[in-house]
Amino acid sequence: MSARSLGSRAVRSATLRRIALVLLLVLLYQVWLGVQAVGKAEPGLAGAPDERGRFDVDVVLGFQPERYHFLRLQDHGRVAGTTDTTVHLRGVSPAGVDALAREYWIESLAVPDSDA
Repeated sequence: MSARSLGSRAVRSATLRRIALVLLLVLLYQVWLGVQAVGKAEPGLAGAPDERGRFDVDVVLGFQPERYHFLRLQDHGRVAGTTDTTVHLRGVSPAGVDALAREYWIESLAVPDSDA
């Protein structure tokens, strides 16, 4: 059996087409997450890291946060409280800021007010 006939059999295989479709959808979703993350963080957010190179971040949501959201946010920093739909995080690493920006349910990442 030649390589050409193996290739044509693979193209006709419904299972391989489904796998290719799922891989394409996952790739498109990851690209969408990356594109929507651009501009989510305020420009001054990375301006003043602490002595460990971490940041204080206000995570703005479009809804009241629930337990799930607090648990997910705690993966990236310490929850210091909430104000309406904003969760105040402390000690967020630069990688954590990037990961937060990729979450589709987060509207924006803001510089905390000095009195918060």
